[in-house]
Amino acid sequence: MVDRAFADPAIQRYLSGKDVVILAMLGSSGGPLATPMWFVHDDQQLAMVSVDGLTKIRNLERDPRVSVVAEGGERGAINGVVLAGEVRFLDGVERLEWGGRFRDKYTPDIDRLWGGPDIPDNRRVFAFNPRVVSAFGIS
Repeated sequence: MVDRAFADPAIQRYLSGKDVVILAMLGSSGGPLATPMWFVHDDQQLAMVSVDGLTKIRNLERDPRVSVVAEGGERGAINGVVLAGEVRFLDGVERLEWGGRFRDKYTPDIDRLWGGPDIPDNRRVFAFNPRVVSAFGIS
């Protein structure tokens, strides 16, 4: 793996071609938990959204440290990006702006989940500015 900047155009192109990443966090027992997540990003941060009150939200409120993996390829030619940092929960205008990015990326599927085009009140948006960015098989 090679350390890179999150704003690196190759990293940004790679993430733009992905619909799902794996979010890893610490569970209440201190053990690791990993879950697939939809995501959106810009050249500074990566954001995700989930239903308020779920275990993953409680875990992130308790301990905001995360790792995110996006990978692809096949045997002998695996590629991917590994990110690490600490999430923060978004509110107000920032929450709505990132909610709009989710709508833009995942329509029409998100309309079904959200019951329309607007982010529901019971959704929490969280984001992080990766402090560690590693890549493999990406040029």
